[in-house]
Amino acid sequence: MITLGELSFAGPYITAVWSPPKTAGLYAVLVPGWRLLTFRALYFGETGAFGPGLLQSHSRYAEWLSIAGTHWNLYIATHEMSFSTSAQREAASRVLARSYRPEFRAVEGSSPPALRPLLIAHAQRQSQDK
Repeated sequence: MITLGELSFAGPYITAVWSPPKTAGLYAVLVPGWRLLTFRALYFGETGAFGPGLLQSHSRYAEWLSIAGTHWNLYIATHEMSFSTSAQREAASRVLARSYRPEFRAVEGSSPPALRPLLIAHAQRQSQDK
């Protein structure tokens, strides 16, 4: 369990081996932080039904991978909201995004990832190996 804002999320789970719950809810895309066992949020979203291709089909998946470096370094945390409406989930997602202000923003167009995020991801991997 991880607490984001005032909500408890299941996970974080490595996206490559994640088994999605069969319900609606919120999700957070995370990468490891600078310290051991810490995570940094890249994105908050909502879905009517979690599925195995949820992240891979997202328009920002390539950007998230550029930050993480590999799909084994990309994590997801979920907050189940059974019987919720899309509007309720979107509102909760906006509140989380406002409080966390994920550093990684959408890139205009389809340009390749910037060098800075790749260097940060590389430095994170090296610090974890030590």
